[in-house]
Amino acid sequence: MRNSLAILVFLLTSLEFALAQNPVVIFQQTELTPIRGHYKTLAAIDPKPLTDHEAIDKLTFPYDDKFASKVLSEKPHYLKDVTVNDFILPDPPANSSLQTRAELNYLLGLQESRSNEDIRSSLYMSSVFLSPSDMGKLIGYWFDSVKLPLTDSLFLNIAEDANYFLWSLKFKYKRVRPYMLDPKIHDLEESKASSYPGGHVTYAYIYAYIYALLAPEFTDYFIKDAYAMAHAREIIGVHYPSDSEASRIFARQLVNKLLKNQAFISDLQKVKNEWDANEKSNLHVLTESHNN
Repeated sequence: MRNSLAILVFLLTSLEFALAQNPVVIFQQTELTPIRGHYKTLAAIDPKPLTDHEAIDKLTFPYDDKFASKVLSEKPHYLKDVTVNDFILPDPPANSSLQTRAELNYLLGLQESRSNEDIRSSLYMSSVFLSPSDMGKLIGYWFDSVKLPLTDSLFLNIAEDANYFLWSLKFKYKRVRPYMLDPKIHDLEESKASSYPGGHVTYAYIYAYIYALLAPEFTDYFIKDAYAMAHAREIIGVHYPSDSEASRIFARQLVNKLLKNQAFISDLQKVKNEWDANEKSNLHVLTESHNN
């Protein structure tokens, strides 16, 4: 009896010590924040076709069966039991709709007013990927590049899920790019895939939501960056605003589905511990430098 009690005390003490070293975080699903700004204004305009006989509404982005088979052959890492139909997105507005016309007018307005610096910064944002180590430096968690093998692995796994469902949605909707409806739009980047939802913006919001789980006090900073990516893609004329909003909706749903997956939660907890350990190490170095 005494031996059993001693063993129980030992196990509880060991568990308490382990939790003190690597506290368990309860990661919560988050509701999508309300639509706002020009996205809200444009979404309020009628998305339906002008008539039932508009030829333009039959226009879709070219579908390449060989390419589709290739990209969809890479299956999700975590969400293996989820299908594309489990994601609930609004249908894109019809090509002939008043909403699409308003979106095209909005893009033409951006095109007319965009400066050389707007173009430079938008193209730069579209082409540069910040690593998790870079992001940690930007928010001051560490002052030099650090190795984050668990974080890097997690992001690669998330990308497998995101890619599969993003491509599935693009092939499902086959929305034409803005220049295909209005030749006055001069897009500044070659578009090789359909428009809805937007790929760059989807990833910007997915990463923002994941970073917000790792460093919640900087959630506003991460979301601001994703919002800026959306606007950048509109400035260079490659996406309608409704593409950006669909990306935000899809990204929130994807991350919420990941947060129901035990394998993902386990990996995310390890990544959170990795971030906390590096942040503490940075603080220790700063303290030592100050004392010396």
